[in-house]
Amino acid sequence: MNTFLSVPDEDSELARSFGAVPDPHTGQLFVPAGMELAPFSAWLPSRRDALAMSILQGRGVSLTDLLGRVAGAIKVAFEDPLWVRIEISQLQMHSGHLYIAAVERDQDGKERAKARAQIWASRVPQIVRKFTGQTSIELAAGIKLLVYARPVFKAEYGFSLDIIDIDPNYTLGDMEARLKRIRERLKSEGLAQRNRQLTAPADFGHVAVISPPDAAGKGDFQTEASRLETADLCRFTYFDAFFQGEKAKESLKDAFMAALAAHRTSAFCALVLIRGGGALTDLHWLNEYVLAGMVCKFPCPVFVGIGHERDTTILDEYAHRSFGTPSKVIAHIRQQIATRALKGLEDWNAIVHATEARLSHAESRVLQKKTEIATSAGRRLIQAEASASRHRETINRQGMVVLDVVAKQADRMHETVLNAASSQVEIAAEKIEHLSMSVKERAQGVAERMEREVEGMFDSITLATRRSIDGIDEHLQDQWLSIAGTADRMIGTAAHQMERDMADTKHFAEKLLGDAQEQSKDLMATILAHGIDPTLKRGFAVVKEPGGTPISSSEAAKRQSVMEIQFRDGTIRVQKEAT
Repeated sequence: MNTFLSVPDEDSELARSFGAVPDPHTGQLFVPAGMELAPFSAWLPSRRDALAMSILQGRGVSLTDLLGRVAGAIKVAFEDPLWVRIEISQLQMHSGHLYIAAVERDQDGKERAKARAQIWASRVPQIVRKFTGQTSIELAAGIKLLVYARPVFKAEYGFSLDIIDIDPNYTLGDMEARLKRIRERLKSEGLAQRNRQLTAPADFGHVAVISPPDAAGKGDFQTEASRLETADLCRFTYFDAFFQGEKAKESLKDAFMAALAAHRTSAFCALVLIRGGGALTDLHWLNEYVLAGMVCKFPCPVFVGIGHERDTTILDEYAHRSFGTPSKVIAHIRQQIATRALKGLEDWNAIVHATEARLSHAESRVLQKKTEIATSAGRRLIQAEASASRHRETINRQGMVVLDVVAKQADRMHETVLNAASSQVEIAAEKIEHLSMSVKERAQGVAERMEREVEGMFDSITLATRRSIDGIDEHLQDQWLSIAGTADRMIGTAAHQMERDMADTKHFAEKLLGDAQEQSKDLMATILAHGIDPTLKRGFAVVKEPGGTPISSSEAAKRQSVMEIQFRDGTIRVQKEAT
């Protein structure tokens, strides 16, 4: 059936060029039956006129005719391809052709429009290679594209976009814009530096690990991790999650929530995200605000090792620390454990050495002070004894001299008296010889009287001598008592000084020992605050007195009859056998 057109005079030449033919009777242009009407859509009769004609002719417009007109209209409206923004919803390869379900979403993620698109097999290698080479991303669901496409409508298939080319820069720009929006949002919410500001673990006792179930790098990580677990140095709890594909975001979100719940029960030292090897193009699945926000807000440091040295994700930017590979993450953990153990051993040895040095110094000072006191006291005693001896010798010499002088004086007086008496006797005898008996008797009486006088004088001299000797003895005794008192006072002063020095020495030694004990306790407290539990978990033990004071030497242990030994899983009480 011919379709008559309403063509203004100025468009008649154009309509003829499309194939319109003038009616021989009326001159009105019409489209011959079987020819597509799309090029003539602008001149087709109105719906009312078409409806009137269909009613007059007794039938409606066929679907083929209708869709043909739509196809023609689209062909006329879009003679040349144009750039169209789309988002890939689904992707399928069939017989070398790449079929795409294209959508447009609003800010809430709801679909506003959808259509089919395709890249024919002849163009697939060139277009895909160009896009992947410039973006390092494979075409996948969720990626936004700027495609150079021709709108196509076919009656049997409907509307679709025939993709001729893809602009990689648009996708890169969209991804960068997306990352920028994520960064700005995290910054505005005050989350950007939260995880990075957490204190870096000085040691590792329990680590959470999120990774794909069968990740290539997970095996290498677990090989080293199992050695640490076997040595009872660190525990690892694993959470499985997908790192690529449409389920990646929800899967990782669930893994984060499971790790957070476990952290509240038994705190982790760190959370590790590892993916291991894999396609570089899969990294874009990790560039999600929800995942970056969970990294920022996680309560312990997050380490990321996604398996690529150069390329990173938004998670690397906000994690506490980013490593190139899973192997480097476990190597860092192993190194920190070894370093901390060595540091703890060095600190313990330093405490022991410092304590021993202070005790040795205190003992040396005490011994030195004791020696000084003993030497000083001995020296003062020797001086006192020497002084007393000198005074005693002086007194003895003086007494002997006095006695000797008195004795000599008495002897001289006695000798003088005797000599005088002898002279008188001789004279009397001579006179007696010449005198009478009366004279002899008188002489004899005189002699007797003189003898009595001499004896009286001798007794007086002897008494005086004895009194002198007694006075000298009393003087010597007074001087000796004075010297002895002085010596006693000097000895008492020396003894008091020695006692005071001993008290000062004892106080000084006790103070040094107290300071050493306090410093030992402080140092021990420092070690315990920095991680006594991890140290005990590595096989170390702490020996304590029943009161809780650590025992740092064998001598101290020998003095204890009961000791407590603390292990990582409890404390036992040890009773020393009697010897």
